[in-house]
Amino acid sequence: MKFKKEGKVLLIIVISAAMAVISMFMTDNSDKLFCSIKRPEPGEESQVKRINVVGEDGESITSVDVEIAPRIMTQDEAAGCFEKAYEEIAGIMCGRNKDLEHVTSNLVLPETAQRGVVSLTWYSGNYELINYNGNVNNIGFSENECQNVELKLIMEYEDYKSEYDFAVTVYAREYSTGDSIKIQAQKDIEAAVSSSRMDENINLPQYIADSKVHYEESEKPVSPLVFVFLGGAAILVIIIADKKKVKDNAIKRKKELLYDYSEVVSKLTLLLGAGMTTRMAWHKIAADYKDNIEHGKAVRRPVYDEICKTDYNIQAGISELKAYEQFGKRCDTREYMKLAALLQTNIRKGTKELRRLLEEETADAFEKRKNMAKIKGEEATTKLLMPMMMMLMIVMAIIMIPAVWSFQI
Repeated sequence: MKFKKEGKVLLIIVISAAMAVISMFMTDNSDKLFCSIKRPEPGEESQVKRINVVGEDGESITSVDVEIAPRIMTQDEAAGCFEKAYEEIAGIMCGRNKDLEHVTSNLVLPETAQRGVVSLTWYSGNYELINYNGNVNNIGFSENECQNVELKLIMEYEDYKSEYDFAVTVYAREYSTGDSIKIQAQKDIEAAVSSSRMDENINLPQYIADSKVHYEESEKPVSPLVFVFLGGAAILVIIIADKKKVKDNAIKRKKELLYDYSEVVSKLTLLLGAGMTTRMAWHKIAADYKDNIEHGKAVRRPVYDEICKTDYNIQAGISELKAYEQFGKRCDTREYMKLAALLQTNIRKGTKELRRLLEEETADAFEKRKNMAKIKGEEATTKLLMPMMMMLMIVMAIIMIPAVWSFQI
């Protein structure tokens, strides 16, 4: 592998050196000395060349950038070019028509010929029938109707011009059987509708294209796919709305839990300070909440519902350790898990520092509650911003509109 890699590198070096040597020979000044420049041929684009002016001693004097325009044809060359352009146009202008003596569809009238060298201008003897783009308006023609139209073509190249005339005979447009019947039905029905403006009822033609016909009023039916789509969209909206509602409820519940945390810890601290045990304090908080709910003195709060559920579990025989652990998991926030851990530690070890720890937790919780209240205030301000802006715009409109009207008067 190593030798293959070295061989490739050596090959690249050899090729590069060979190309450099060839380039030196190709750029030899002795081969580039000239006294004339070849112009581009007619139809080709202008060229920009850089010419080095060299003295007799071979030293470069200056460089000049010059734009070289294409060569202009002589009169004879222009005449020959016009003839070739005429042959080119004659081969394409019929389009889908067989010849100009029987035209039923649009013509092809180009704007240039001979690779853009010759400019073409078209004039029609009847623009309503054939316009300068070659569009043929023969929709209203009867089956054997025809009209003659003269088309004039002016070819231009620099100062040279040449005119050509084309005789065109336009016939009725050729349709397929289905299209022909459709057009005939449209014409006959429109004629019947327009001829009976004073009659209460419109008598539609009984025959169209020599065939007896009947009529029925068609109403565009609603596709079953529309209802399938609407049903699917409704289901999707319901699913998304339910997911959003669950998510919003979870966020709202978490905010309420965090907002009530300081209150719960404060109550526990006060009751423990009054000499109650942890179990008694917990039961007291749950009992007071249930009593307030029954008498309509309080609204339901998630954390107190969880406290009541924990109290029921303890009364049902679940150990306090397990009940407090489940309480922390149901609340699913760092603060309540910490509170549950403190209560569990107090039950296991009977620590005497529980009150001090709860007091510290209360201080931290109140600080967080103040921050949350501040955030709520900012959110409320943001929500009120749009109504305030709308009120401002209404007030400005009330002031400005009469002023503008007074200026107009």
